[in-house]
Amino acid sequence: MPFTSPELVRAHLSDLRLGEITVDGIAITLSGTQAASLPHGGIALSSVSVKADRSAAPARESRSLSADWVALSHAQLVPGTALVASDGSLTVVYVENEDYIVDCVSGRLRRLAIGAIANGQPVEIWYRFFHVYTLGDDFTVDPTAGTVTRKSSGAIADGQTVLVDYRVPLGAVPDSVIERAVAEASESVLAMIDPRHAEEPVNAIIIGETHWAVAAVCRIRAAASLTESGAAVPAGRAAAQVWLELAANYDRAGREHLTRFAAPIAPLQSAKRT
Repeated sequence: MPFTSPELVRAHLSDLRLGEITVDGIAITLSGTQAASLPHGGIALSSVSVKADRSAAPARESRSLSADWVALSHAQLVPGTALVASDGSLTVVYVENEDYIVDCVSGRLRRLAIGAIANGQPVEIWYRFFHVYTLGDDFTVDPTAGTVTRKSSGAIADGQTVLVDYRVPLGAVPDSVIERAVAEASESVLAMIDPRHAEEPVNAIIIGETHWAVAAVCRIRAAASLTESGAAVPAGRAAAQVWLELAANYDRAGREHLTRFAAPIAPLQSAKRT
């Protein structure tokens, strides 16, 4: 009888959103009108964002910070560039993640109650932000091949390096796949652990088997990605690669939980001389 269950595996997959992966900040150089390749094919066209830091100097704004988010004038902040001080003379410079936190994507800040910024206190904020280019006007994308091409009439300079964010859909996981993965993981765990742990499994065994079941799901989906789209299609190969990377990670995590419960290896018997 399995130690894990389809419900546990399904919840795990749901929490980790394994139906897609998010890729941020891939640096590529766009020269002429030649296509530049991303690490993955089969990307979601609507998710592609091409951006660059074109700020001649940091933006500066005055705000009063509270426990609520306070919006800045720009979104897409360059991570790590926000500086918050008590005044323009930098009398007190506050520390990110201790005194305040930043939502770089939306371009907003808020104070932390445990920090040194008083509720409603006026502060000065400096930051850099990305310029986000426009699909169709500045660049084009081949989502199947996973390539980005600069448009000569757009705002991206010839030879400019840009950062690309995108998502790679991996496909849904049917219930039948989860059930097959649970059965596969259960057989592997029972073959590995000492039988005395099988009657009353500890939480680590349940977690380990769940991880192995997730790894089995990933392997099954890797094979299906190639079968569904064809091994020659970049989207299928890219999805299979991601699934296999996830499978390796979960297999390793499961083994770390289960190794301590492995059945002892019987000592080798030396042959008697006649």
